[in-house]
Amino acid sequence: MSSYIDIVVHATEDKNIITNSVLSTLEISHLDKFKEIEYEGHWGNKILRLTAEIKQKDAQTLIKKILRSLSFIDKENLLDNLEKYIDEKGNLYLRLDKQKMCKHKISLSESEGVKIKFRINKNPIILNKKSGKVHDEIYFLYRRLLLSSEK
Repeated sequence: MSSYIDIVVHATEDKNIITNSVLSTLEISHLDKFKEIEYEGHWGNKILRLTAEIKQKDAQTLIKKILRSLSFIDKENLLDNLEKYIDEKGNLYLRLDKQKMCKHKISLSESEGVKIKFRINKNPIILNKKSGKVHDEIYFLYRRLLLSSEK
C-alpha cells in the first residue's frame, strides 16, 4: 500500500501551521517534505498545493491511524458509502477536515480539506482472488480494514 496526501493552502492560511498539524495529528514522521506548487486563484490570490507520497508500511500505519480516530458517525458513513470512496482502479479516497486537523482531530469532510489517496498493491489480490472480480476483493479488503479498526 502507498498513500498520497494533497493539501490546498489559501493565502489566508499559514502553511507551517497546517503542515505541522497534519503531520503531528496523523503521526507521520518519515516524510521528508511536501512538494509545493503555487497557483493564482480567481481573484488573484495565492493558492499553494502541497503533495507528498507515503510508502508501504507508513501508509498502512496511516490508514489505521485515520480509521481508529474517526468518530462512530464518520465510520458508519464510510461503511455505508464505501463504494463512493473507491475509484475504478481500487484507490480509496478520504477527505479530512483541515480545520479540525489543526485542532488535532480527525474527521471526514465533504468540502476541500486534506485529501488522502490510498493505493493497494493489487498483485497479491490478483494472485489470491477467490471471486471473479478484483474490484470486489479490494472493496472487501477496505471494508475488513475499517471493521477491524473498531476493535
